[in-house]
Amino acid sequence: MSVSIETIAETLGLKKEELIKNSIKAYLESELRRVNAEINTLYTRYGVTSLKELDEKINEGKLSETETFEDFTRLDYLEARKEKIEQLLKVLT
Repeated sequence: MSVSIETIAETLGLKKEELIKNSIKAYLESELRRVNAEINTLYTRYGVTSLKELDEKINEGKLSETETFEDFTRLDYLEARKEKIEQLLKVLT
């Protein structure tokens, strides 16, 4: 079953633009929660609170660069994505 944005907006008594904005905001908030959860899982795995701290542990030899490489690159990606989402949310607010 396919329902148009116009139909949903009309049914809820909203303007189409307001419905779209609210929907995008809800999606971004959900995505931010998911990204934060994954970041926290990786931080917990290595007993750190930031990517910088993980990098320091690797440089000090406390953690193996080879064993942490995939998670390190994933964390770098996730933190960049988190920043982008937060910037988009600021624009929408």
